[in-house]
Amino acid sequence: MAAHKIVATFDNFATDVLAESDTRPVLIDFWAPWCGPCQTLLPILERLADDYAGRFLLAKVNTDEEQQIAEHFGIRSLPTVMLVHRREIVEQHVGVQPERVYREALDRLAAAPTPGTEPDPAGPGDDGNDVGHLEAALEQRPRDPSLLVQLAELHLRDRNAEGATAAIERLAAVDPAHAKLRELRARLALTAIVLESPDPVAAREALASNPRDSAARYALAAHHALAGDFATALAEWLELMRSDRSFGDDAGRRALVLAFDVLGDSHELVAAYRRKMANLLH
Repeated sequence: MAAHKIVATFDNFATDVLAESDTRPVLIDFWAPWCGPCQTLLPILERLADDYAGRFLLAKVNTDEEQQIAEHFGIRSLPTVMLVHRREIVEQHVGVQPERVYREALDRLAAAPTPGTEPDPAGPGDDGNDVGHLEAALEQRPRDPSLLVQLAELHLRDRNAEGATAAIERLAAVDPAHAKLRELRARLALTAIVLESPDPVAAREALASNPRDSAARYALAAHHALAGDFATALAEWLELMRSDRSFGDDAGRRALVLAFDVLGDSHELVAAYRRKMANLLH
């Protein structure tokens, strides 16, 4: 198999997947032979791996054969694709997504040009969304809320809490009632949780060995949330709220509220989990 594609097993996972993620992103594809959507997705991921020519590693996990790995990562639906960088899950997608979704996630980490195009000689940022370009634009328009929102979102994506805090504070000073402020502040708070416990694998192992480890449950849920898997995150925080209200001064409930702020009032998960919270509280 090509150097940028491997079959991941229990025996090689630590060295060929986790350790490899220290040097380049790893896209883990959890699949099974009986799963029709998995067969649809596999050629897409194979093509991406060829196009990016080693800028990321595609690791394929047959969940029928590698049940320990699937259980370790809490895989509940197939296909599930996880993007791992520096041993941390930075993005997760369940089901078959459009190819551009995977490309966009990889481009944020792998710095890969779109196949068939020449790289911009001026370097990254031709879409105006990198930090340097945004800061340059803000020198000309220092009170532009849209630029400040973009800067905050970029810092949040990169887990740069200090940069995100500064951008959010600038936005609040310019437009105290801006519609994105609540969401950005909530995402910053969730990022802070992840930064305090940056190893999701360690959190999973701790929770597996001790299901009453509230700190591990709290941190792992935040990792799920920042990876886009809010369904799992909300379920874990609700369980924390049910089982250990004293942890972190009711941290499970407060984390649920942060997630609601990120998702927005109209999201179906928000309505469902507000009802579940109310049942616990009353």
